[in-house]
Amino acid sequence: MNGKFAIAQGKLDALITLGGQGKLPTVRALAASWSMSPRTVQLAITDAVQRGQLVARQGSGIWRQGCAPAASSPRTRMDAARLADAITTGIQTGKFTTDRPLPSPKDFAKLHDVHPATVRKALATLVAQRTVERSGRAWKVSLPHSGKPARSPVLWCIGASDSEGNLRMDTDREWDFWREIQGEAIRNGMEPRLVPWSGALPGLDGVLGAVVSTWHMNDSTALLDSLLRTRLPATVWVANHENLPGQRYRHVNTMWFHDLAFGKESGHTMARHVAKLGHRKIAWISPFHASEWSRNRLAGLQEELPADIALFTANHEWVSEWDLQKDIYKDPQVLGRIDLAEVDHGGATEAIALPLVETITRERALEILGPRLDAALAFKATLWVAASDLTARWCLHWLRGRGIRTPQDLLLAGFDDSREASRLGLTSLRFDVQSMARAMLHQILSSRRQHRNLTRYAGHVVTRSSTSPSPRH
Repeated sequence: MNGKFAIAQGKLDALITLGGQGKLPTVRALAASWSMSPRTVQLAITDAVQRGQLVARQGSGIWRQGCAPAASSPRTRMDAARLADAITTGIQTGKFTTDRPLPSPKDFAKLHDVHPATVRKALATLVAQRTVERSGRAWKVSLPHSGKPARSPVLWCIGASDSEGNLRMDTDREWDFWREIQGEAIRNGMEPRLVPWSGALPGLDGVLGAVVSTWHMNDSTALLDSLLRTRLPATVWVANHENLPGQRYRHVNTMWFHDLAFGKESGHTMARHVAKLGHRKIAWISPFHASEWSRNRLAGLQEELPADIALFTANHEWVSEWDLQKDIYKDPQVLGRIDLAEVDHGGATEAIALPLVETITRERALEILGPRLDAALAFKATLWVAASDLTARWCLHWLRGRGIRTPQDLLLAGFDDSREASRLGLTSLRFDVQSMARAMLHQILSSRRQHRNLTRYAGHVVTRSSTSPSPRH
């Protein structure tokens, strides 16, 4: 053995002296090349490591001293307990719904790089916790039991009140939200009940919890404080920065907050999408940049775009279209100057007032924003990202007035995935209302009170004809 060991040492010393790329062949490869036992070669390598000539890095190989790559942090092993927690988080954030099977153990195994047996152990743990249930060869999210009487428990759906005392729903996103909430409530055996906020809550008989939208509320403190006094579990869709959970609700274990479109996440998602299109110059268009959501979307876009993509910003400091519309509504001469004599309105001028105001709003906005849009053209941006679908529609109108075609001459994308975006073929970012609805209902129905206080959703881009997959420079 000593003779063979000495020969192996000599060959190894010669190999180290030759230099090269720094990494040595494997033990088996060296043993085959030198016609030796792998054990003898391994002993020679161990001796060289002890003498400081070599470095053996687990998972990386054998390296000459000074040539080994920097050691990476050991990856936390995904065992059954950690996997069970990961699946639970997916259920709590709305990734998995109660009416569809969970991914199979093989799919979970591929996703988390574990053995299917580990997945089955994790699922068995969740079955014991009554978080999921076995259904034949599949598993699905358990329908939580409320412990209430046999009749369906009531879910309050609380939001701002409109002029007629109904729940206010002005935008496509609000319609989608309340439709998903009501559908998810019914799937979970609950009775959704619309509650327009008028300063007081109705009676608590049969009520299990509440879903709240703070849209159109300048101050939601009175509503949230009223809910805290009921001790009901409540989930809140926050509409602006002032409604985000602060010190007042930080340690409340019966109230959770959700941000669908306020943070930077949607900007990150849009940036990853447009980066794939191959454009080197992009323009960001926002007439509402005094709003926090516009600034956050732009910040997310800037953070995620590759450094070789130039970004031009065309902003104006309005908060919303109401900054213009309030002056139109307050000016009685605005509509009075429009000749309606030949318009067949049957005396119902109020029915056509809104589209007229929207048209005047668009023209006033484009008149003010026009110089910045001209600058975006001069910048030669080949793709415009509008801060909202409304902004994208205004841009589309402005571009057509100048004979610029979309997508032949210029690509255009927006945010919100409104009905108008679908009708006009506008590429837009759709916010994940379904996942938020599932997460909200799960938080109300679950007996576990360890959810995150604020959950954010990024959404995904719906590609339509206003963008092209072909690279443009």
